Amino acid sequence: MKIKFLLTGVISVFIFGTNAFSQNDGAASTGLAFLKFGAGARSIAMGEAFSSVSDDATAFIYNPARLNKGNLNNIVFMHNQSVQDLNTDYVAAKFSISKKVSLGVGFFTSSINDIEIRNIPGAPIDKFDSRNLSTGISFGYSLNPELSLGLTGKFLYEKIYVDEASGLAFDFGVDYSKKNYSIAFVVLNLGSVNELKNQSTKLPASVRLGGSYNFSKDKFKFLLSLDGFKVLNGGKFHIHSGGEAGYKDFLFLRLGYQTDYDNKGFTTGIGFKYKSLSLDYAFVPYTNDFGTGNTISLGLNF
Repeated sequence: MKIKFLLTGVISVFIFGTNAFSQNDGAASTGLAFLKFGAGARSIAMGEAFSSVSDDATAFIYNPARLNKGNLNNIVFMHNQSVQDLNTDYVAAKFSISKKVSLGVGFFTSSINDIEIRNIPGAPIDKFDSRNLSTGISFGYSLNPELSLGLTGKFLYEKIYVDEASGLAFDFGVDYSKKNYSIAFVVLNLGSVNELKNQSTKLPASVRLGGSYNFSKDKFKFLLSLDGFKVLNGGKFHIHSGGEAGYKDFLFLRLGYQTDYDNKGFTTGIGFKYKSLSLDYAFVPYTNDFGTGNTISLGLNF
């Protein structure tokens, strides 16, 4: 009976919490839903249309082929608070190794705290936390000034109550950038984890195909981006679109939209940049009384 009520609580949290945030893509056939989460307030504000845009340490999440873009040395810190007390944190850095090679490292976690345990209906007898981790290393290699390739290797870890599972996964990315446009293709989460309490879990292997275009006018800079995203096992095909308007490379306003999700559509946010520092905020209003998502990021170029 204790196990029955414990599992009921865990399933409820993950159906209405974690999978609500990831919009149930492949929820019936894949696990580790946190691997579908976005990282970085700038990208989340732009609807996660970021596979051809990322030019900082978020390339560890979106496209390792773009590690050679932007400032070649960068650190990103992010905290996200969302529905059902779901917290997501991201710390990553990228470094230039040579003119053609860049290295990235990332640490991505999600957690839900104080999940209640009951023997029978009534007051809980105890509480526990559920935690997920993805950490690893990325490499970006420039074949020429326009074409880059990337590879990420990740160690995955999941803990629910006293049960644990771990495994490995890989991401592969390609980026073609010329003048003021970019095109990208990424395959994510190819790998496996061992069983969690005798239950096997299939990773949410997915693909991203994106493009972006940027231009300037007087003191303003504009960026438009579009991604197609699909979880290969049971997920819908989603279109992620985003836009950014910058003034004097100091103030940035952002807007995004994602199609065919159950509980979200529009995203928005704001950002500030001063010399080597950037501060970004993203706001995601969920529908069906799921509340809101709030993300804040701090970036440092060096």
